[in-house]
Amino acid sequence: MLEWLRTPRGRLMSLFGAALIFFFSVGVSWADVIINVLAVNGKDVVIEKDVEFSLPGEVKPEDVLDPAGLTLSYNVKESGYYLHGLVSLKGKETKTFRVRVRDIWRVREEDISKIKEEIEEGFKEMGSERNLENGKALRQKLLTQVNDVLSEQSMADGTIDQRIDAYRNRIQILSDVRNKTKLIDFWRSDASDEETRKPISYLVEVSNPSEKMRKAKQQHYLPSEVRAEYIIDRQGYEARFDEKKNQVFLFKEEDIAAKDKKLVRFLIKDVWFLPKKEMGFVRDRAQFINNSLKSSSYAETAKALWGEIINNLDLIDMQQASPESDIRMHIGAYRINEKRFEIAMKDLDALEKLLSRQREEMEKSRLKNVMQKIGAMKSMARVSQAMFDKKPRINTAWKIIGMVMIFLALLTIIYFLTAHIRSGREKKQEELKLSQDKI
Repeated sequence: MLEWLRTPRGRLMSLFGAALIFFFSVGVSWADVIINVLAVNGKDVVIEKDVEFSLPGEVKPEDVLDPAGLTLSYNVKESGYYLHGLVSLKGKETKTFRVRVRDIWRVREEDISKIKEEIEEGFKEMGSERNLENGKALRQKLLTQVNDVLSEQSMADGTIDQRIDAYRNRIQILSDVRNKTKLIDFWRSDASDEETRKPISYLVEVSNPSEKMRKAKQQHYLPSEVRAEYIIDRQGYEARFDEKKNQVFLFKEEDIAAKDKKLVRFLIKDVWFLPKKEMGFVRDRAQFINNSLKSSSYAETAKALWGEIINNLDLIDMQQASPESDIRMHIGAYRINEKRFEIAMKDLDALEKLLSRQREEMEKSRLKNVMQKIGAMKSMARVSQAMFDKKPRINTAWKIIGMVMIFLALLTIIYFLTAHIRSGREKKQEELKLSQDKI
């Protein structure tokens, strides 16, 4: 059962001594859900006021199968549909409006099949980025998450509001899986690398300052990075999801004694850190590009970008080596580090563009050399045309080159033969002269 207190109009109704209580009840089948809207008049006087009831954000007009006599309208401010109508309540009278809605708070089999197809496509395209076995292990991790969602859904029970919150948490998990299937960084990651960190204690205060015991509906919102599956110990609270705030909160309804005050400690998986593997990849890639551009015209720019990247990564490493003991300070430090990492990634992207430009220029330079050689061949063709009054064919050009080479070879041979003969004659003359001197 879920109570719904009305805003402006609901408060106005209370001036007439009436109270409106709204709650959900689940239909017997998966096909439809019955939302019971109760209007209760606690006074003896007759009241006639507008009843307004906001439908869950996932509901569309076609999902409302029977509005139970109420009118369906759209709330522009809250970006959602609501039911409203004029209700006449006699003294002490209760009216129930049984609104029938299609059960849309479950993950469809076709959606699961589509996600599994996307996992397979991502694996085929990028699964071997690190190595094939690592890719298979990463694929299995994603499939396990999807199968866990299906298993959890098959065992789902409880009130409709609990099911809605559970459905929203499952949608978050599946959305995360779909995003990972398209990320090259995910497929590059090490499947066996799981950084083990101690859970974080998240404390909330529950108190009743009044002189009487009261029934409190507690809603403790968790930091935006937390998902329901990250909560290790819920202390008997339900993990729900606020669609408008896009945040998980812990809910519990309990009696709190007068003047009572207590601290509730929730254990949450520490997700407020940047993985070493991701930072290591950025560091190594930046170093490689900087080394590659050292002898280029971009050397100074590359060095400056590389220096900024290393500086930001060093600051992150320094902070994460000695994390803050207070969770709020820990989360604050993480968010600062997240911005530092974003800047490092932008600088790395700039380095990648410099490397790409350098390679383009090298390709253009090679092309220029080829064109110069082609130009030289054209010049030879023009010389040939001047000598023979016609453009040489390819075979003719090679014949000319061959003849020149043969001529040079003959000259070289003649030169060496002449030198050899002359040397022999001079040697004989010297020997003859020496023999005559001896005589």
